[in-house]
Amino acid sequence: MAMPEVPKYTHFVLILLLYTICQESLASFNPIDNYLVACGSSHNITFHGRTFTPDIEFEHSNLQIIANKSLSVTSKLNNTLSPLYNSARLFFETSSYTFKIQQQGRHWIRLYFHPLPDSNPNTTFATITVTADSISINITSDKLSLTFVPQNNSLGFINAIEVISIPDDLFPDQIVVTLNPSGFFEHFSKSIVETVSRVSIGGASLSDNLGRTWENDGYYFYHPINSSTSSDLVVSTNPATIKYSIFGPPLVYATARTFKIASQSQRSDLSWHFIVDPNFMYFVRVHFCDIISNSLNNNMAFNLFINEAFAVRNLTLSSKAKGHAVPYYYDFISHASGNTMKVSVSINHDAMNETLNAIMNGVEILKISNNVSGLNEFSSFQSLPSSVPHSPKISLQRSRKLGIWLIIILTGCSVCVLAFLVFGGLSFYYLKACRRKKKSVTNFELPRHFTLLEMQQATNCFDAELIIGKGGFGKVYKGTLENGEVVAIKVANPESRQGLDEFHNEIELLSGLSHSNLVSLVGCCNEDSELILVYNYMANGSLSSHLYGRDFVPLSWKQRLMICLGAAKGLLYLHTGAKESIIHRDIKTTNILLDENLVPKVADFGISKKGPILDKSHVTTNVKGSFGYVDPEYFRTKFLTKKSDVFSFGVVLIEVICGKPALDDALPTQQMNLAMWALSCDKKGTFHEMMDPYLIGKVNMDSLNKVLELAWKCLEERRENRPPMGYVLCQLEEALHLELASHVSNENEDSSIHSSVGSGFTDEIEDVVNHSLLIQQLIC
Repeated sequence: MAMPEVPKYTHFVLILLLYTICQESLASFNPIDNYLVACGSSHNITFHGRTFTPDIEFEHSNLQIIANKSLSVTSKLNNTLSPLYNSARLFFETSSYTFKIQQQGRHWIRLYFHPLPDSNPNTTFATITVTADSISINITSDKLSLTFVPQNNSLGFINAIEVISIPDDLFPDQIVVTLNPSGFFEHFSKSIVETVSRVSIGGASLSDNLGRTWENDGYYFYHPINSSTSSDLVVSTNPATIKYSIFGPPLVYATARTFKIASQSQRSDLSWHFIVDPNFMYFVRVHFCDIISNSLNNNMAFNLFINEAFAVRNLTLSSKAKGHAVPYYYDFISHASGNTMKVSVSINHDAMNETLNAIMNGVEILKISNNVSGLNEFSSFQSLPSSVPHSPKISLQRSRKLGIWLIIILTGCSVCVLAFLVFGGLSFYYLKACRRKKKSVTNFELPRHFTLLEMQQATNCFDAELIIGKGGFGKVYKGTLENGEVVAIKVANPESRQGLDEFHNEIELLSGLSHSNLVSLVGCCNEDSELILVYNYMANGSLSSHLYGRDFVPLSWKQRLMICLGAAKGLLYLHTGAKESIIHRDIKTTNILLDENLVPKVADFGISKKGPILDKSHVTTNVKGSFGYVDPEYFRTKFLTKKSDVFSFGVVLIEVICGKPALDDALPTQQMNLAMWALSCDKKGTFHEMMDPYLIGKVNMDSLNKVLELAWKCLEERRENRPPMGYVLCQLEEALHLELASHVSNENEDSSIHSSVGSGFTDEIEDVVNHSLLIQQLIC
């Protein structure tokens, strides 16, 4: 007998019913504490189906704002992300939001940051973009305070705040299976956890009524050729699925990835890799729902791996979940060791029965701090107290970076549980692991390994009179080795947040590089807890000191062009010429050093990163860099690319034209950030007012305009609109040709300048036209 035809509208009705049930099931949990605060806004804002209320409209009994010097700002532009980011509250001094907690227990804390491009003060560029991930903490008092502490004459801002109580049984309290090392994790409910990733496997991205965002798994998934996606929307309407909705939305359990039936005998593992910070414990929740076994007419059995170690052998979902199409999840604790930057989750089928399949529906990765005081457990940037006095006046050691501290305080009988560093008050950055195991540097082939005694002799016992520079890593001394060679000796500050990691990274990278426009590493010293790097001495200091320093004669336009050319050649080598592509990540005028002939050398590789491999377009990593130079798209997405260096180089070009620093907090707010100020002046047609007065009447305007046009391209907001370094080099060559052809010169200019971008460049200048054409053909 023929089956009756299903009406065409049935699927639409089913989906509508599914959506309604999902919303009602999640809506059944009504958080007692449910603060959705639109900071600085004058009206309610709907975001992901939830209503955020202006901070000034909350009842004083529930939310107290202490901000004597604050400003509410609103953007006139339509933000493409959400109306939630069109307003913000700015802080000029220590300020706080204090929330009344009516239900003690676990809460989500979410903070939202995004610059307002047309606000006054302007928060773009002096700022970078990011939305905060979720932090979950166990609140055991009746108040929660979020305190903003601006640093070094900066200002802070925030767009929105969420403080929401969550179901008590969302996370277990005890006896969580632990992997690497094996054992048990006690009192998990007291831990502070930060959301790293939350993915819906095989399904679309979605947000649920607990405020959680589930990403599509495409970016994290490996071996897609052997997989297929499956879905069964009917599963989402099952009572068992609805019951599990606080753990995972019904739509997550209704979609999955499995092996392709035709390739089961040849298949490998299906794996998901998540980039994490090393030396942390991670909570891993894996979601399952067998939505395919009925079609295979067999019970499914497969293996689950966490970090390539067995988590569950011969997992049979039907017996665990007590039925087909019934949700089930496993919780694990896994450790990311010092040499591991990922947590991987994998499944494969039962090797004894190739007719069986494997399935996975969702994964959650959360970073754990198991110290209730929490500060040192989440921080590697500086030494913080493990507890904070109960007085509202809290004193923390100031960051060396321009920034703002955001302190989360549980008032009453508890202590400070978490701290964040917000650079410039305008960008959100999570504090990373402080418990770093020492990394060996003996595997690298160094030109020389110095003893501590040799370093003391070279610097006259680190005489303060020999200090030639200071930075986040530590102090730099001018030293003289026993053979008479003059060197620069960089000594790590033992209290530095950067310290060992950057020491290790710089040795690893520089030991494998050789280019006339990169600084040369002479050797290192790692003795008695002293971390020292030794470089060739750069007699003429940094490019920044020649642009707006007091101790040097200003550079001519030709000199500036040739220095930029040399730096561009060094960057191009990093991106394309080295064995593995390298992203510098901290290009700025203070990291372009000049030798006795003004030959530029790109320096400071402490936070540099190896570029993406194979078909990957980017490297996912936490944001690092220097305030005023960081690629805004990198900050927003944590996707680091070569174009991030291009953006920073664009800021350098503006500095070279203007003779001004990238950031100057002594100026009015609208002029603090040089690149932003330059863009604003260019739109008004007044950029010529920013030009370095020394260059006026001494520069070919066609040459300058070409460099300026190049700078605007480098500073494009979206990375795909920025040129590669090959194009940058090509345009600088053309600008130099225009300058040379105009016969504009400075009578006081040193005739030896023709060697200023590396050996052999004299010949390139003599034939600059042919060289430019060759670069255009090969690179542009």
